[in-house]
Amino acid sequence: MLLLSSESFENSLDIKLTAMTDIKQLLKEFEKFAYGQSLHSAFTNLLEWTLLPFKMHKGVEAQQQALETYRNHPKVTQLVTLLSLIGDGSENFADPLGELYQQAISSGHNGQFWTPEHMCDMMASITIGETLEDNQTVCDPTCGSGRMLLAAAKINRKALFYGADLDITCCKMTLVNILLNSLQGEVAHMNTLSNDFYKGYKVSTTLVNGYRMPYYIEFDQPELSYIWLRPVKQQTKPAFTTSFEPIKAAQPINGVQTSLF
Repeated sequence: MLLLSSESFENSLDIKLTAMTDIKQLLKEFEKFAYGQSLHSAFTNLLEWTLLPFKMHKGVEAQQQALETYRNHPKVTQLVTLLSLIGDGSENFADPLGELYQQAISSGHNGQFWTPEHMCDMMASITIGETLEDNQTVCDPTCGSGRMLLAAAKINRKALFYGADLDITCCKMTLVNILLNSLQGEVAHMNTLSNDFYKGYKVSTTLVNGYRMPYYIEFDQPELSYIWLRPVKQQTKPAFTTSFEPIKAAQPINGVQTSLF
């Protein structure tokens, strides 16, 4: 049995109470943002507008146009407040976005209960230990909101993180979490059992004024994905394509006319 000192217990309790307060505030601000539309539609819009500034556009003009669209959002004030709360709550690789989705949207629908973060940390510790090296790959084929990848990032944020999920909303939550933590890798919207690929997002960083700024590139071709399994090449035809038939020797062998096989 693990025994905690009174000071450790109080610290852990403070962390839990702070997290509860943060999610209540996040839920409150999300309800303001969602006013006039369904909660699911509002959450989908929140994801889209959160991802907009991170998308790699073709040319400076397209990038500026996207940012101008962002500034002209009819609820830009509520949106900025929400993004600030999500960003602050994402410190230390936490997942406030996934918690918001679970409490306000899914409510366990289709079995969408996220693994608690402390359980993700334990599973990452058991699976990976302290051996995760720079640029080593970590993959979660059913990533949900990306909590297992975030748990792995606590061990080494310089690894490469790959996640896939059948639910596009989950994929975008994972994508947001990877971007907010300036991680690198890929998120794929695909069926990992049937290997059906729908869309992918490559995530990387670029150096801007001395800071590593995250961005993503969207693609549709499965061949560009690191996660998608390429079909096994068909075996080449055998050297003999017709049946082998015996022939007679041109000259008798030891006085006997024989057939060669």
